[in-house]
Amino acid sequence: MPTRRGLLLASAGIALWVAGRIFGSQAVEQLGFAMLALVGIAIAVVRVSRHDLTVSRRITPERARAHQPVTVTLTIENLGKGRAPLVMLDDHVPVGLAGRARFVLPGLEAGGHRNADLPLRPEQRGRYEIGPLEVETADPFGLARLRSRALGVSEFVVHPRIERLLMPKDTGERQSVARASIRHATGPQGEDFYTIRDYVEGDDLRKIHWASTAKRGKYMIRHEETPWHTRASVVIDDRRLPYGAFGEHASFERSISATASLLDLYQRAGYGYRLAGAHHPGLPSGKGTDHFNRCLDLLATLEPKGNTKEADPMMLARLAELEARPGAEATLVIVTGTLQPEVGAALARLRRVYRQIIAVSFPAHRYGTASTGDRWQGERTTREVAALVTRAGGRVLVLGPGDRFAAAWASFSTRASTGEMRWDLKPEHA
Repeated sequence: MPTRRGLLLASAGIALWVAGRIFGSQAVEQLGFAMLALVGIAIAVVRVSRHDLTVSRRITPERARAHQPVTVTLTIENLGKGRAPLVMLDDHVPVGLAGRARFVLPGLEAGGHRNADLPLRPEQRGRYEIGPLEVETADPFGLARLRSRALGVSEFVVHPRIERLLMPKDTGERQSVARASIRHATGPQGEDFYTIRDYVEGDDLRKIHWASTAKRGKYMIRHEETPWHTRASVVIDDRRLPYGAFGEHASFERSISATASLLDLYQRAGYGYRLAGAHHPGLPSGKGTDHFNRCLDLLATLEPKGNTKEADPMMLARLAELEARPGAEATLVIVTGTLQPEVGAALARLRRVYRQIIAVSFPAHRYGTASTGDRWQGERTTREVAALVTRAGGRVLVLGPGDRFAAAWASFSTRASTGEMRWDLKPEHA
């Protein structure tokens, strides 16, 4: 179809041709006819050309971190027998991503190909869509163009920011749980042989350890146990109620980043771990790179639910579910905004089920714009709830806007479980 320039030229050509006919000027009439013919030739070039363009898109990497460069590579090939005219590529890019999305190729010979790179730098976690891609071919004078959709939508995921953490001390044996997980690697069926004992009537005869039986002259049984000390549950509070304002540096985003950092810690330590939210059912326990990526994919798109004014019992329901479930994990970590009294009481009860309870709190009063009195009241409430959890044998880490999670966790993980808490600046200085 003709462009605006082509339509203007065609209109001028018609006007000149009519004027030439009226005034009997053959030169003006020929000029008008030539202008019309030029527009017609331009349309024929873009519509009847023997070129055949194909376009492919590649996103590298498909899973990125916030502020990490992402490159969208477009490959254009001409599979036809003729040279393609001027080619323009227009790829749709989500709002908020820096980068240009329009390319112009002066022409593409038969059998040739070109690559075009689109640099992007996503600032926040999430799932982003690139496309659809539209290809526009035009004649050299820009009088006619043909626009068509060449590609659909491609996606890539931006994972939350991860800080590298150290493994905390085991509160029971005061040894590194990472080293314990290496010594007691999980067996293929979730059981681990680590010692033998005397046979007791009723034991499964298939578990007789014949080598030890022959050596000691009596039946010896393999003592197997599920390696619960190499498994963890991580719960992210995805309710709106415990958080204040929402934004890139707000309490909820800090909680998301802290959860991702904890998953990275357990992944490196060889743990089996599960991820759950208060509202979101999460993912079952697993280990390995695929499980880790699925967990980060979930965190990349997780948004809080509910509202900030009405009570939301979903976190209590999730903790009650963990309490009723047969304990298969040694560690429970909960990441939340304001640590509410009822949640603290539930964590204190869960200490009977889990070997280690850790609560990471980004209280809303430290991230919002509340008055000084409200901030002090928030500090007092947080201290009281944290004291309740620590008296039950749990551990609490409370952070504000001025705290780096990795640094606070490093000092927190090297201390014995004495009920100490990590506090940020006083409310009037936070």
